[in-house]
Amino acid sequence: MDATSPPLPKDQLPQPRKLPMQARSKALVDAVAEACLRILEKEGEDALTVNRIAEVSGATVGSIYQYFPNKESMIAAVYERLLDQESQQLFQMREQLHGLPLQAVLRQVFANMIRVELRLNRLSHGFHARYRSALHLGLWHAPQASRQEFINTTWLPLLQMHASEVQTDNLQLAAYLMGQGLREIIHSAVQDMPEQAQSSDLLDALVAMALSCIKKRGPEAAP
Repeated sequence: MDATSPPLPKDQLPQPRKLPMQARSKALVDAVAEACLRILEKEGEDALTVNRIAEVSGATVGSIYQYFPNKESMIAAVYERLLDQESQQLFQMREQLHGLPLQAVLRQVFANMIRVELRLNRLSHGFHARYRSALHLGLWHAPQASRQEFINTTWLPLLQMHASEVQTDNLQLAAYLMGQGLREIIHSAVQDMPEQAQSSDLLDALVAMALSCIKKRGPEAAP
């Protein structure tokens, strides 16, 4: 990455003090991350202390601080592992969408985005809010350097593939609204009213908004 390139998502998260190089140290770091995940999922963030992490992981407090400077860097390690897992699932899901009508594709894509955002938000509401720009699943392992490039290489080709279902001539704007605008709505809904984000109403509304983006605008669109 050159000096003019934006930082990759992982680089925007709190970093460990050092990276494990040997099998034993890698096992320790993995145990700490797994312990953090278990505590966050079962006991909540208030229970996440270094002493509790040491108790659950079997590592000493001193060895934990060798690799992690603070609690946020430990939480970041958890999020990195989850996003690695979700990236694999996202790739598999995309393979299964070929040949489906655009509306069905949008429904599955938005449903997955909601599910992932809810999962990330439940672990740590504050961390999820603070590092929202870094926790972008689509960009996590993507080679694209920016969100706009990501949209141009994912959402725009999707609309082009379904050209027979698209009415608007402004594909660039439609792709942006779907790929960035609706993602912001999902993130805000999960942050502000997670109970509503779990309902089918949000998914229905997102699909309806997405379909409205590919309709013609202006007098020629009137019946």
